[in-house]
Amino acid sequence: MTQFKFLRIEQHHPLLKDVLSLRYQVYCHERGFEPPENHPGGLERDDFDQSAVHFAAVSAQTGQVVGTVRLITHSQLGFPIEHAFEFNRDLSHLKRDQLGEISRLALSKEYCRTFKGRQRWQSEAGLIIDGLFRCLAQESCRQGLTHLYAVMSRGLPILLARKKILFSQIGLEKEYHGMRSPYVGAVRDILNKNPELVLGEKSLEWSSAVA
Repeated sequence: MTQFKFLRIEQHHPLLKDVLSLRYQVYCHERGFEPPENHPGGLERDDFDQSAVHFAAVSAQTGQVVGTVRLITHSQLGFPIEHAFEFNRDLSHLKRDQLGEISRLALSKEYCRTFKGRQRWQSEAGLIIDGLFRCLAQESCRQGLTHLYAVMSRGLPILLARKKILFSQIGLEKEYHGMRSPYVGAVRDILNKNPELVLGEKSLEWSSAVA
């Protein structure tokens, strides 16, 4: 089975362009989430990228970026989820600088197909998603984040719950590039149920090289 490296991609990392290219393929062409004409050069990006840490799953055999996710941290822009949804829970007790938002999870099309089978988490796509969530968990600990936002379609929270990664719905479902709902998860609860997410950090290939 193909093995993957998981890299932390900072703003000037040489693989950032490949990350944005994969996002363009997935979000502009495969999902129709973003108009391609709004992203010249075949790179999907937005204003929140400047306040985000990006992660990439890279095929150890080919060096190709096959998966990515970003963790948006607090800035004067706020969070995308707050612009798109109204919450029905009071979250005013949460400290803004201890919040993050999981965003732009994208997998190469060939791996998405393998994730639709019965053994989803045992597929290569499952390995990629596991690795990217480990990156998110470790980065959340590194930055001292207590809670994570996420916008998800109906099926994903169920799949995550099977792995004891629990998020609570905090607003009504609505049409947002498909039917989606806003969620929040407590980092401590996620890690208490999944201590392996922050174990074996040395096995990940953390890369923050600046070009």
